Amino acid sequence: MTISNQTILKKMSSEIQEAMLNHGDDHRVREHVRAVKLLADLVLDQDSASQAVPKQKSSVQEPTVEEIRQMMGNDQPVQKQTSAPQSDGHDEANGKSIFDF
Repeated sequence: MTISNQTILKKMSSEIQEAMLNHGDDHRVREHVRAVKLLADLVLDQDSASQAVPKQKSSVQEPTVEEIRQMMGNDQPVQKQTSAPQSDGHDEANGKSIFDF
């Protein structure tokens, strides 16, 4: 949600008027001045944030397929399966599982 600068300036003006009405009470004047300072910082932060956003968008890069695989924990390269069964040196074995009898 974005607040217009005009709305913030109106609020700053009302805070200044309140501070001027309470000129005898230093504590209340400080509260209103602090509110004005925060509102001013809000306007300044909005301006600096709007200038910084386009710079960040240009530096964003999409991850490559290899980077995604590494992030997901699959850092081994994908090997194509061949149609011939691979022999592990045990020609007498019934299969790859220890439960094949």
